[in-house]
Amino acid sequence: MLLKNRFVQSLGGGRLEQVGTGLVSFLQRQSLGAHKSPEKIAMIKKMRRDVRGGPLTNEAFLLHSLAKAQSKLAGDFAEVGVFRGGSARMLCEGKGDKALHLFDTFAGLPEGTDIDGGVFRPAQYACSKDRVQAYLKDCKNVHYHQGLFPDSVIDDEEIKQKKFALAHFDVDLYEGTKACLEFFYPRMVPGGILISHDYSILDGVSEAFHEFLADKPEWLIDIPTTQCMIVKLP
Repeated sequence: MLLKNRFVQSLGGGRLEQVGTGLVSFLQRQSLGAHKSPEKIAMIKKMRRDVRGGPLTNEAFLLHSLAKAQSKLAGDFAEVGVFRGGSARMLCEGKGDKALHLFDTFAGLPEGTDIDGGVFRPAQYACSKDRVQAYLKDCKNVHYHQGLFPDSVIDDEEIKQKKFALAHFDVDLYEGTKACLEFFYPRMVPGGILISHDYSILDGVSEAFHEFLADKPEWLIDIPTTQCMIVKLP
C-alpha cells in the first residue's frame, strides 16, 4: 500500500521518483529477461533511458504487446497524457501502420479536484510538444493534438468521427480520466481496449473508472501492474 500513500505520491516528478521507479524497472527487466525476447527487453531499456523514466518495464511490455494485438483490428490508436513520449514509443513499436493520436497539454497537469487528494501540482509532468516530436520523429503516422482534453477536440469533427482499437490514458486525475472514458468508450470498435495507468494507486483514476462502469456491461480488468483495462463488447 506504500504507493497509495498521498505523501509518497506527492513526491512524484522529482529525483526520488526517478530513482525509485528506475530500481523497480530494473528488477522487472531482470525477471522478464529470463523468459522473454531479449530484443523486446532491450527496446524497453532503451526507451526508459531515452526519456529518463517512462512506463515501468512490465507496463511498457504490456503496452507493446497490446499494440501488436490490436493492430489487427480496424480503428486508430490514441493516447491521452504523453509526457516525454515513453509509452507512445511502445505503442509505435507495435502498431504497424496504424494512426496514433497523441493528446496532451504539453504544459503539464491541470488543477485537480478534492477526489485527487492534492497529490499533484498544476503544470507537473510538463514536456514540450517539440521535445516529444523530436523523440518520436522516426515513428510514422503519429498525430499531435495540443490542449486540455477533451476541449482540444471540441471543434475537431474528424477526430470525433473516428473509431479506435486502442486508447491509453495516463492523465493522473479524476476529471481527465472521466473525460477520456466518456469520449473514447462510444468510439471503440468491438474488441477495442481502453487501458489506463495508475488505476490501483490514484484515487481519482480508480473513482472515475468505478463511476463510469456502474451502468456498463463491461467488467474492469485489474492488472498486476498499476494499470487496468476494459475490452469493449459488441
